[in-house]
Amino acid sequence: MNDYLSGALETKFPLCCGEDGKFRVLCVSDFHAQPEERWDPRLKLSLEALIRAHRPNLVFIAGDLCHEEEGLGSDEKLREYLADVMELCETEKIAWAHVPGNHDREDGIPPHIFEEFPMCLSRRGNAELSGYGTYAIPVWPHGGETADGPVCMVWAFDSHTGVGRYAERIGLRPEELELPNIRFSFDGYDSVNFNQAAWYWELSEALEKEYGRKIPGVMLMHAPPAEHFLIPTNPWQTEMSGEFDEAVGGALLNSGLFAAAYERGDIREIVSGHDHINSISGMYMGIRLTEDAGLGFDVYGDNRIRGGRLMEFSETDPAHYETCHVYIKDLLTPDEIAGKNA
Repeated sequence: MNDYLSGALETKFPLCCGEDGKFRVLCVSDFHAQPEERWDPRLKLSLEALIRAHRPNLVFIAGDLCHEEEGLGSDEKLREYLADVMELCETEKIAWAHVPGNHDREDGIPPHIFEEFPMCLSRRGNAELSGYGTYAIPVWPHGGETADGPVCMVWAFDSHTGVGRYAERIGLRPEELELPNIRFSFDGYDSVNFNQAAWYWELSEALEKEYGRKIPGVMLMHAPPAEHFLIPTNPWQTEMSGEFDEAVGGALLNSGLFAAAYERGDIREIVSGHDHINSISGMYMGIRLTEDAGLGFDVYGDNRIRGGRLMEFSETDPAHYETCHVYIKDLLTPDEIAGKNA
């Protein structure tokens, strides 16, 4: 493997398929812990129920771990929070990782805190890219790294913050970004930027050149790319499933990430968080576009759909791919979900 690939694919420890030859990713998001309060104990209860029921090889948090950009007010409280909520992953040796959401910024949830946890594979990523938290995780066969290459890839992206910061960066007033006729965008969030899409393209090409085949994968991020709007606006054509109960709060401007994924032909699904009461999922141009619904209880959500997205690859047939929404209502009692037993 050349130096470029080895550096881009380096992880704290190799992430491998399980003994059954399967690799499962559980993607959850939108915990929204707040600095002035103790986080709701139902968050940990729900996450641990999902992990025990579905036995993921990787738990991925798609942003908004905290509610304020300053995080929880101190590094010590962030450590306490992560140690509590991610305790099962740490004790049971289950890999976990995250990307920041629009509420999470580096000065509030610094990457080095996450890197202190032995089972956390989060990293800052290439410093030349916009934001922080854009990186790739290769998934190897059960026996470990082989010359045949990864079974699949997990692509993690920082989707940045809201319109105010984006406008400030490019020198525009927020009102200048308001585009008419965009039915399902309401705040004009930033998105994965072009240089991040170009990074994915170049690394994807390098993987194909090294191993002689396209490595299938999923893209995980907080705010959805523009193409997610096409699912609820075309529910029949995209075979939409899931609940659609709020506007898709994604980017007004298109960075080309979806186009890059389509042209490369190696991405099976793009999963985002951000919209707490949406669990929509549909197919567009051969790629599944999904929102995972919020798991946290400290801000708004809906107990009908609280849960996450479960994705599965097989090392014996990497092209075979399964995905579904998983619900805490199937795992906890109504009293537990309502917090009556907390």
